[in-house]
Amino acid sequence: MPISPKYGQLIQFDEAISHFKQKIQIPTESYKDLRGHIHARAFTVAGATNTELLGDLHKAVTHAIEDGETLAAFRKRFDDIVAKHGWSYNGKRGWRTKTIYRNNKNTARAAGRWEQQQRVKARRPYLLYLTAGDQRVRPQHGKWNYILLPIEHNFWHTHYPPNGWLCRCKVVNLSEAEINRQGLTVTPENALKEHTKYFTEVDANTGEELQRLPGIDLGWDYNPGKAWLGGDISAGKTLYKQDKHIRDVLIPKFNDAVNTGESHFKKHIATTAAKQALGRQLDDGAKLIVGHLNNNAVDKVIAKSALDHSTLVVIDDAMISVSLAAIGFEQTANLMQLIQQASSAAYNQSVLKLTTDSALITIQVMADFNRVVAVEKL
Repeated sequence: MPISPKYGQLIQFDEAISHFKQKIQIPTESYKDLRGHIHARAFTVAGATNTELLGDLHKAVTHAIEDGETLAAFRKRFDDIVAKHGWSYNGKRGWRTKTIYRNNKNTARAAGRWEQQQRVKARRPYLLYLTAGDQRVRPQHGKWNYILLPIEHNFWHTHYPPNGWLCRCKVVNLSEAEINRQGLTVTPENALKEHTKYFTEVDANTGEELQRLPGIDLGWDYNPGKAWLGGDISAGKTLYKQDKHIRDVLIPKFNDAVNTGESHFKKHIATTAAKQALGRQLDDGAKLIVGHLNNNAVDKVIAKSALDHSTLVVIDDAMISVSLAAIGFEQTANLMQLIQQASSAAYNQSVLKLTTDSALITIQVMADFNRVVAVEKL
C-alpha cells in the first residue's frame, strides 16, 4: 500500500522538471531578442551572453524547480554565480532574482500542467481561468477570472497563464459534473472579443510595429505547454533543411537536450504499463517526444522525397501499449535510444522503417513531425 506524503514533504512536479531540463540555453543581450513560442524551448537570461554564466544560472533554476528551493535560497546561489563570473547585470538584485526565479518556475509549471491536462481531457475537458484574487491582480487579468472554455478552444493558445512578468494566474481543468455542481457556465464567444483583438504598438526605441493583445506583456501571448511541441516541431523542420554535415553536428546536440527528460519518459512508460496491466483507460491525446532521427535516416528520406519534412519523432500512449506487448517493458523504456541510434533505415512512400538489434520500428513521415506507428520484435 503506497504511503501518503507527510505535510511539508517535497512532491516533485515531474512534468515541470522535465520540461525545464530540456530547454536549450541561448545567450541573449535583451529580453526582446527572443519572444513568444521560442521561450518554450529556450532558457535565456537577458544580458547573460557568456555560455558558462548561463549554464550556472540554468543549474540554479533547476535546483529551485527540482528541490523546491525558496527565493532566498535561489538568491544565495545567484550571488555566488555573479561573484564567480564578475557579471554586471542591469536592474536591482531583488527584482532581477525574483524575475528569473518566478518566471522560469511559473512557465515550467504551466507547461507541466498543460501536459497533465491533455492526458485527462477526455474526463475533464474544460479549463477555468483563475487569478490570485487579491489587490495586486492586474485589472485586465481580473476580467479573465472565471472564463470557462473547452481545453481545445483557441483562447488557450494565447491566454494560458502566466500572461506576463510575475503573473500569478492559473488554469484548472474541470469535468462536466464539476461545472454543474459549481453552477458555472461556459463563456460565450461574444464575451471573448475584447480580450482577443490584437492592437499595434510601436517600439519607441526601434520603431518596430508590434502586435499585442490587451493585458498580455510583450512576448507572453503563447501557451508554454502547447508551444513546447511547437518549438520542437520548428527545430525538427529546421534541422531537416540543413546541409548533411551541419545536421551531423546539430542532431546529436538536440537529442542530448531531449534525453535530459528521459527519466520522465521512463516514468510515463511505467505508468502506462501499470494501467495496461490493471485494465485501466490509457491517457488520451498525449504525444511524447522520443528524439530526432539520426543523419542516416534523414538521408534516406531526402533521397526519395522532394518535400520538406522534419527530424522530430513522437509516440502516443496507444503505440506505447503496442510496444510494451511487442518488445517488453525494458526495451520500450529504452525506445528513445533505439530510435535515435537505429543501425539501419529504409524509406518508401512516407514510411520509414528503422532496424535495431531487438526491434523493427515503423515511423510515418509527416510534414510537422514523424509518428511511431508500429513496433515489432526481431
